[in-house]
Amino acid sequence: MPTQARCDRVPPTDGAWGALDLRVLQEDDLPLDPREWCRAQVGTWVSRRGGLPERFPMNGKALCLMSKDMFAARVPRLGHALYQDFRRRLAKALTLQELIEKLTSK
Repeated sequence: MPTQARCDRVPPTDGAWGALDLRVLQEDDLPLDPREWCRAQVGTWVSRRGGLPERFPMNGKALCLMSKDMFAARVPRLGHALYQDFRRRLAKALTLQELIEKLTSK
């Protein structure tokens, strides 16, 4: 029997939400949006996942231009996993950005 997911933050009775602390969405000490990563942060991310930082001498915006095959060419054993993790983080940041834009445009 599937379990029902529990939402820890329910709407307050007065209908007003407080400020959202985006730190709860962060997975680690890197910026939430990988497009903001500097070269050192890219290196940190790569090394934490078992890759060689010197294979990625670039910032987060440059990582956005890389395909799955480009990741695999730099680190054959881990390239696909790095690519998937990066794309997941990027999708999360883009979704959050879109949500914030919708909420603030009202």
